[in-house]
Amino acid sequence: FQKKQFTMGKNVIEFEKNFSKIWNSRYSIAVSNGTVALDLALKSISIKSGDEVIVPAVSYISTASAVSYQGAIPVFVDICPNVFSMDPSKIQKAITKKTKAIIYIDYGGIPADFKAISKIAKKNNIPLILDGAQTLGAKINKNRIGHNGIISTVSFHMAKIITTIEGGMISTNSKKIDNKLRTLRNIGEPKNQKYSHTELGTNARMNELQAGIGIEQLKKLNFFIKE
Repeated sequence: FQKKQFTMGKNVIEFEKNFSKIWNSRYSIAVSNGTVALDLALKSISIKSGDEVIVPAVSYISTASAVSYQGAIPVFVDICPNVFSMDPSKIQKAITKKTKAIIYIDYGGIPADFKAISKIAKKNNIPLILDGAQTLGAKINKNRIGHNGIISTVSFHMAKIITTIEGGMISTNSKKIDNKLRTLRNIGEPKNQKYSHTELGTNARMNELQAGIGIEQLKKLNFFIKE
């Protein structure tokens, strides 16, 4: 490794750039796992204690537990029985004055009704987050699904479409959110400000070995989807 940079070096930068091209996002931030990706995504939009976040009633526990990490309340909305993702017709009834975000998933890579969910989020001025742990490679009308919402997250756990053994990615089109996420994943330390901690962050850095695996895995994405 050049200059003994074992974390957040050239491999991580390349992995982030390559992922953004596939995911159709302006910025991508590599992190240590998919659960911390959701945690930091919520922190980046200042979800706090007492807030409510709408989540699907069927998902892996991280979709809801990341909300609880903030001291916020996960509000469960039932799913569509045909696609197993959140039923848009039931979201509006779950919205209150305390609702500060909506998290949706594409269960098993089956696309949720993003247009309907997005319309509700915009109508109520609520940030929309995609927990895309199972989304990578999914398509609608031959068009690959990519970044949706204000923030999206992906998991690279061994059970996912591609893997870095453990790992995750957060994507956004907002430069402000990108800057905050890069600070939060690095123990609250902004770029080029060593030992100056401006946020209550955490160590969510991806190492160079994981990123190297991710670079090669992305090259095989179409093969894995076919399999």
